[in-house]
Amino acid sequence: MKKTLMTVTAALALTFATGNALAASGIAYATDESGQSYTALYTESSWMAVEVPLADLGGTLPANLSLSTTGLSAGTTITLNGTDIRGNMALLYVTVERTDTGSYVNDVASITVNAGDKALTTVSIPVYGAAYDQ
Repeated sequence: MKKTLMTVTAALALTFATGNALAASGIAYATDESGQSYTALYTESSWMAVEVPLADLGGTLPANLSLSTTGLSAGTTITLNGTDIRGNMALLYVTVERTDTGSYVNDVASITVNAGDKALTTVSIPVYGAAYDQ
């Protein structure tokens, strides 16, 4: 119960900490190519996309998008693979990797979407990974 409350509190704090400098759409959802929604990203995946309102990116999908992340365990990364548009949402296809599969991942990633040097929006999404022996 405490861990769940702390995760929700951290996600809300990340959302409000972005201030007036950029649009903050809050908690993001992930999706797959068929449109199935997920409430988290999973490690060792390259089939998921983070949904971001197109309005938060200025109404278009800039060609020079990049991501920067905070809130992830050491060795866990989120890399942008490609983009697409579905309705009024930008789909940011990502790969989620980690260097140590022997440790679990239970983080809330704060993902800032950039166009060149300009931060457009920041969203938060849980990132999970089970621990297993190699």
